[in-house]
Amino acid sequence: MPANGPELRDIHVPHVSMWWPLAPGWWLLLALLLAAAIALTVFLRRRAAWRRFVDASLADLRTATARHAEDGDTLAFAATASQLVRRVARFRDPRSATLSGAAWRQALAAIAPDRDVSRLAALDEAKYRPVADIDVRETAAAVEAWVRKALARRRSHVAA
Repeated sequence: MPANGPELRDIHVPHVSMWWPLAPGWWLLLALLLAAAIALTVFLRRRAAWRRFVDASLADLRTATARHAEDGDTLAFAATASQLVRRVARFRDPRSATLSGAAWRQALAAIAPDRDVSRLAALDEAKYRPVADIDVRETAAAVEAWVRKALARRRSHVAA
């Protein structure tokens, strides 16, 4: 080395942690992951709340079925089941609150199109008869299936 030139020293790279500070791409990825976790949490909580709503709606039906097993009062079961069907139908289609007969049957079929509504429509008549001749077990199953279908999240409202 010539003695008259500048004196050069070795280059020393400062110590930088491998994990910190993160590059902007990592910050973006972390933000996206956080947003996805929040969205998933909100989705799962809403779904759980909706399922609790459906189960709470069916609680009266289960109670009426159990009460019928104890006392055999078919009229009380028919009244409770009919009230549940009316309540769910009114929730899905407010215009159905005043319907009866064939119009009521059509409204039930429109709310849950792939379900047989003959037992549900028969409930409306059975609750006013002196003796209700309905099969409680099958009627309860039909009402529960219809309610679950009517309260499915995919359909928010009945088409006008």
